Amino acid sequence: LQAHMHPQSTAAEGFRSVRAAIALMPKADQFRLLVVTSTIPSEGKSLLASNLAIVTAQTGVKTLLVDTDLRRPSVHKAYQLHSPVGLSAYLNGSVSSVDEIVHTTEVANLEVVCAGATPSNPSEMAGSIRMRQFLQEASRRYDRIFLDSPPVSAVSDPLVTSSMADGVIFVTKFNK
Repeated sequence: LQAHMHPQSTAAEGFRSVRAAIALMPKADQFRLLVVTSTIPSEGKSLLASNLAIVTAQTGVKTLLVDTDLRRPSVHKAYQLHSPVGLSAYLNGSVSSVDEIVHTTEVANLEVVCAGATPSNPSEMAGSIRMRQFLQEASRRYDRIFLDSPPVSAVSDPLVTSSMADGVIFVTKFNK
């Protein structure tokens, strides 16, 4: 939560620069649903997704951050949310409403969906009809949605969710 806790920091300004780069792209208004991924673990996907969601929400844009890493989720840790009900519960049909898995945050205009319990079939859930329904419902409610995804070299999930998104932010770590 760097951009929220330390808004004057160099790191926060870096996240605002990424936000500006996205906003300045041709047809930027068409990039409402963005997947954040990388090649390997620990390159900063979740750090970027979370802080990009924060700086986007700070501009007054209704923003949703979704942890779609159903194997090694991390959004719940950053926001200190310990609810076992999350995206996986919606995808497997345990909950029927998106409202049951959305959490408010201390950041105005930002809500989050945690991954929830680790399912036995995350790849299938990522490409399911329920995932499409979730993204359609979220797109009706929010102006900008960030999907914090696992790395592409490890699993197929980000490839599947990327096909449902308007764009992909690919994070790379220097010298990796």
